[in-house]
Amino acid sequence: MVTRAAITLLGLGPGSLDDITVQAQMLLMQAAESGETVYFRTTIHPTIPTLQQHIPHLHFASFDWLYEESSDWNNLYQRIAEDVCARAAQHPLIYAVPGHPLIGESSVQLILKLAREHGLSTRVVAGLSFLEPVCTLLQLDPFSVGMQIIDATDLAALDITEIAGKLIPTMPLLIGQVYNRRVASAVKLALSEYYPDEWPVKLVRAASVHHTTQAEGAEETEAVIEMPLYELDRHNYANHLSTLYVPPVDALSPLRLSETLRFITMRLRREPDGCPWDRAQTHQTLTRYVLEEAYEVVEAIEEGDMAHLAEELGDLLLQVYLHAEIGRQTDEFTLGDVLEHINAKLLRRHPHVFGTTQVSNAEQVVQNWEEIKRQEKITTGQTMQKESTLDGVPLVSPALTVANEYDKKATKAGFYYRDVEGIYDKVLEEIQEVRAATTEADRFEELGDLLLATVVLCRHHGVQAEEALRHANRKFRRRFIAMEQISQAEGRTLASYSADELEKLWNQAKEATRE
Repeated sequence: MVTRAAITLLGLGPGSLDDITVQAQMLLMQAAESGETVYFRTTIHPTIPTLQQHIPHLHFASFDWLYEESSDWNNLYQRIAEDVCARAAQHPLIYAVPGHPLIGESSVQLILKLAREHGLSTRVVAGLSFLEPVCTLLQLDPFSVGMQIIDATDLAALDITEIAGKLIPTMPLLIGQVYNRRVASAVKLALSEYYPDEWPVKLVRAASVHHTTQAEGAEETEAVIEMPLYELDRHNYANHLSTLYVPPVDALSPLRLSETLRFITMRLRREPDGCPWDRAQTHQTLTRYVLEEAYEVVEAIEEGDMAHLAEELGDLLLQVYLHAEIGRQTDEFTLGDVLEHINAKLLRRHPHVFGTTQVSNAEQVVQNWEEIKRQEKITTGQTMQKESTLDGVPLVSPALTVANEYDKKATKAGFYYRDVEGIYDKVLEEIQEVRAATTEADRFEELGDLLLATVVLCRHHGVQAEEALRHANRKFRRRFIAMEQISQAEGRTLASYSADELEKLWNQAKEATRE
């Protein structure tokens, strides 16, 4: 006599009685004849009414009550597995599930794990899985397209950083067991982290009913419902025979690439297996890198190197994503908040584009912008204290830029030189004061005044001091390198040249680098 396994895991197929194997039907009939109770994961399945007609004495119990009671997706299938194994320790039983027991059945995997731990024997009785009829309706070959398959409750239970490791948006995705509106809502929220709200998805319902002859007792329903992702939980379409198909995004789409960057930053800061350096960073420690990357972006622009600019903009964007990920981990803000704020601000401050305000030139745009900013501060209570004209200029900016902005604001307020000769006189005055300074502290003070006066002169002539100095730096760099190359060709070092020779060498370098 063959000893029966403690747990028989039986597949009911995707929905039609024709999909249940002969072996499975024989076991169910034997259970009915012996008065044994068969445990179904769910009785909300088209085969159940048909089985009751063909095997009228079949006794069954189900775990349907857990679906409505449980709010913890991690706990749902665990409770089923523990219940099944506890009963199997007392007497052998049959646990029946839709489809194939080993395809998209998280409860079965947990049962197998617990059974091994408790020394309980198991047997798998195959059934047609949900994949065959679903792929038939969608006309997909899962092998040729590299299909991803995941259980809806597994997806709903994952943390956002865990989802990043599970989903690859460039590959098609099938999500099984989208069995009610609540699960559909959890799935939508998870997918919305990586797909746009308007992304077209397909909900496949009772696939077996539609790819074979109508099953007896099964109500005819729409087979494939196409909708944007955001509508997934707005209707009661989902049921125990629902599978969601999510088509892939273009591998080179901006969506895919931006989400990949978010996945990477999440992974870098994930405990405990992320990057130790990235995990150690804070908003404060990253400040220097934000500035450095911004400067490098400017340098690439001024050099006219567009390939380099694309690279540097990526480095700067990484800083945004890193700060957003730190904010998410500390419950301060998320990347979504960053995008929401800038989108709202741009819409609010461009009423001439997105509203009915009329403007005739750029100057009016600036005036409107300043007034809108002022109203924003009133709304947020920032005008409780009297503001200075010079407020709003970040002191962390390059000093020449701050000086330029201060002069601009002071001029607007009425404090400015009435003619350029007054500015020249001020520059000469500051030079004389530098010459007259006798202490290091005095020279420090007077040189700062000279720089400030020079910035005022630059702005009077429509020149950005910061840009002018960067241009001068690049020019000096080209000429100095040319001097080094000439001296090396002559077999000499710069230190070996006399003052007159250095002057000639400098002029020679100027000619060599003239554009």
